[in-house]
Amino acid sequence: MRTYILLLFTLFTLATAAQSFNDLCREGIENIKNHEFQKAIANFEKAEATSTSKHEKIYCMVNIAYSRQMLGDLHGALKSYNEALNINNKELTLIQQRANIYLQLDSVEKALADYNTILKEEESNTGALLCRAHIYTNLGKYREAWNDYAMLERWLPDNISVQLGIAVLYQKEKKYTECMEMLDNLIKKNPDIPELYLARSNVEREQGYNELALMDINKAIELDPQNASNYLLQAIIYDKMGKKSAAKKSRDKAMLLGKDSNLLNF
Repeated sequence: MRTYILLLFTLFTLATAAQSFNDLCREGIENIKNHEFQKAIANFEKAEATSTSKHEKIYCMVNIAYSRQMLGDLHGALKSYNEALNINNKELTLIQQRANIYLQLDSVEKALADYNTILKEEESNTGALLCRAHIYTNLGKYREAWNDYAMLERWLPDNISVQLGIAVLYQKEKKYTECMEMLDNLIKKNPDIPELYLARSNVEREQGYNELALMDINKAIELDPQNASNYLLQAIIYDKMGKKSAAKKSRDKAMLLGKDSNLLNF
């Protein structure tokens, strides 16, 4: 009889724990949907404490990482992804998420190492390939960048991000004619994408065409008034034009929106 009671108690405890895990996860997901990220973290931390498998632990850690990322806690998000990868270091989705965090933290070499790991296993992972192409461009490794973009053009021939990346690569190589032709065509086909005006304005500014650059950056701001990069570039253009008061207002607006000094890394 005592054995039977103990068995029932054990089964009840396991069922309660399993139910608790599921309930906490459901609450956590609802928190995320409602942008209640602190509550989501609390629920998934409790769920992790009741988890009974590696899969369940990773599930909780990933949702904690995402919630921390949405709160702007990139170091906390990185910690959670690393904890998940300590359990399963072969999960490419986790490696890619960590690489994206490294990129936001300007840990470029670590991001590049993660993207290389992904692409060794999944050559056609276009997300990782595009990020690596951007990194190569910003590191001045133009040959490697062109190799990545050549593959991306085969797989994503009409992708705007790919075309914009190629235009920026032309800009880095001072091939302004090719760069402007690409940007003009992209804007003609996609007149409502602010990043295209930002990119063209930056190229015009670099060539000394400040009036044209100002027109384009003003259009970018009209389309996306919450992007601090727009105001930073606007401030630079105003400085070039000798309009110090206007430049200060633009720079103050950029700071208000929380942008650091790392300008225009497409």
